[in-house]
This record gives sequence, C-alpha cells and structure tokens, in this order.
Amino acid sequence: MRVIANILIVAVEIALIAAAAWLAWGKPVVFAGVTLVLALLLGLRLEMARLEHEMPFYFERTGRLGRWIRMAVGSGEALLKSVLAAAIALIVFSGTDSARLQALAAIFGVLVLVGSMALRRATISLGLRPARWGFFRMGAPLGLLYAIATSVFPAPRLSDIAWRAVFDLPRRPSLSQLGETLFHVRLWVDDMIVRLLAQWLGPDTARIAGIVISSNVLMGFVIALYAVAVSEIVRAMEEGAWRSGASP
Repeated sequence: MRVIANILIVAVEIALIAAAAWLAWGKPVVFAGVTLVLALLLGLRLEMARLEHEMPFYFERTGRLGRWIRMAVGSGEALLKSVLAAAIALIVFSGTDSARLQALAAIFGVLVLVGSMALRRATISLGLRPARWGFFRMGAPLGLLYAIATSVFPAPRLSDIAWRAVFDLPRRPSLSQLGETLFHVRLWVDDMIVRLLAQWLGPDTARIAGIVISSNVLMGFVIALYAVAVSEIVRAMEEGAWRSGASP
C-alpha cells in the first residue's frame, strides 16, 4: 500500500506542475492572476511570521504598536511582492511565438519540480520549514537556473526591434504583441549589458555576469512560489499516507 500511495503522490505532483505550466503557456492572464493570489496568500502569512522574529532585532520594545507595525509592513511587502510576481509572470508568458512560449513553460515546469523536490529533501534531511525557506530563499537560485536555461535564445538586433515596433505593431497592439516586442527588447538590453561588460571582464566572464544580472533571474520568485505550493501539498499528502499506514 505504501508503494501505491507514493506512486499516486508523485502522479499528483507531476499533474499539479503540468497544470501550472499549461496555464502559463495557454492562459497567461489567468496564470498571472493565480500567481498574484498565491503570492499574496503565502506572503501575508510568511511576512507576518518573519516580522515576529525580526521585530525584537530592531526594537527593544514596541508595546501594542508592534502589532500594527507588523500588520502594515507585512501586508505592504506581501502586496508589493504579489503584484511584482504577477507582472513578471504576465511579461514572461505573453507573446506570439507559440514554440518559444511552450519552451518557457516547459522550463518553468521542470524548475518547479526541481524546487519542490529540493524542498522536500531538505525537509527530510535537515528539518527545513519548506514554505519559509522556499518563499524567502529559493527565488535567487531558481532564477539563476532559469536564466541559464533561457540564455540560449539569440539576442535580436536593434534594427529588427525598431522594424517590429514601427511596421509590425498595429496602432492598438494586443497583449500578446506587446509581450513579444518586450521579450525582444529585454533580450537586446541583456545582450548590450554583456557587450559593455566584455570590454572590462572579457567575453567569457561577461557572459557569466550577464546571466547573473539578467532580467530573467526575476522569474525565480515566481518559480519558487509554485515550488512551495506543490511541496506543501505533497508533504501534506505524504504525512496523511504515513499516518494511515501507521494506524492500526
């Protein structure tokens, strides 16, 4: 029974990740909305928990005012992060190139799986609190992995971007058309930064530095949100299966 339960749990994990990746690819506006809600729900709970531990570090005493400070700062940070995450999700998955968007969704799904598995392994081995660590600490490494995976897209020339903006975009472009243009602009900006750094660091080091400071790294927070959500669901299922197997 334990083997069957584990297989079902893995199947649910993969299904959840596949559903999120499909939503990002096929319904970017809906995906951005789900990301906003997920980031807000996680942020409100976790930012408050963080501030409960941080307040004594900054203040010797706050009295009754401390609760209001936590509520104001925690809710403000949660709202800001949720809006930022939704905007990043919408920008990344809006476009007209279906093949590229499908590839980005696949990369997103794989990295969510990597993040979820890493959180669960650290929970078992180190007693990690996955939601807290994932929300506050996994965005950077997952964003770096995402930037490395997406560095294969070639940078466009400035003339191509200008041509697209002048002749291809209608007077009232759709969200997909704006997203496609913005994607190429971001690629060009990142490539220009690498070219500038290459004058002082050399081409190889500049490429590495360009990946680290790429705008694609920001996607790591979005990936971490879904990794946290999936790992929490899977962990609850695993604990439920363990209790069922342990009970007479």
